[in-house]
Amino acid sequence: MSFILSSDSCCDCHKSELKTHNIKYISMAYIIDDVEYRDHYDSDQEYRDFYGVLRSGKMSKTTQLSPFETAEYFEKLIKEEKGDIVHIALSGGLSNTAVNAQLAAKEVMEKYPDRKIYAIDSKAATQGQRYILDVARQLRDEGKSAQETAQYLEEVIERLHHFIFAKDLFHLKRGGRVSPAVAMVGSVLGIRPIIIINHKGQLVPFDKERGATKTLKYAVNAFKEYAKKDVSKAYIAHADDIETAQELKNMLLEENLVKEVKIGYIGPIIGTHTGPGTIGLVFEGEKRIKIDPQK
Repeated sequence: MSFILSSDSCCDCHKSELKTHNIKYISMAYIIDDVEYRDHYDSDQEYRDFYGVLRSGKMSKTTQLSPFETAEYFEKLIKEEKGDIVHIALSGGLSNTAVNAQLAAKEVMEKYPDRKIYAIDSKAATQGQRYILDVARQLRDEGKSAQETAQYLEEVIERLHHFIFAKDLFHLKRGGRVSPAVAMVGSVLGIRPIIIINHKGQLVPFDKERGATKTLKYAVNAFKEYAKKDVSKAYIAHADDIETAQELKNMLLEENLVKEVKIGYIGPIIGTHTGPGTIGLVFEGEKRIKIDPQK
């Protein structure tokens, strides 16, 4: 391998999949009933169990990876593996995890000056982060260097679009993504907010639609409007709603918009804030949408 490829567990890949592709990862934590759990799932059933807990009314909280914890992880990789490190972190617009990874990388490189650690702010999460990780894996397997890969990933990140279609407004309200009034009215009328991850990696309300059928049509139209003409694949994230994810996949394929669609779960770190039923669509475009959160 030309370098060590790494991520945090917000890439939402099964543990065994990461191992198969020789991708290292550091797991993040969430807390339910004052008990801390680690996000290192290895089966779809574990994701279903997590959303079952949320549906039962229990609350989940998340924690971010500290610079100290991440530095320990990087140093362990350096001691056990050869080569530089490309680490893809959860969006800095959603958490301090990326900033802390960059601080940790700087600290560890001072201790091991002959090694390089490229701690990359993905400006993405869940299946968007996985998309970037898959690009990195392909470059690594082609023999590209860590530096070449890091530079190319920065270009991909600036082109990556995330459209998020929320169903459970309670969790968005709790996280401050929608107001209590919007959550109440939206729940009664079946209005679903449409959220994007902007050019800074932040979640930003973008639009709204009413009903599941119109929301899926909106997703397809968003792809048509913002995707690159030569794009061949899209990734779909779902918070325990495989039926809707599969329906969206079929719509994209039936219109010959892409050749490949990957579907994956939204894991517990992001799922804590979106709640069950959320769907995300990720694809490459020309440039990310530049829009700042409303103050």
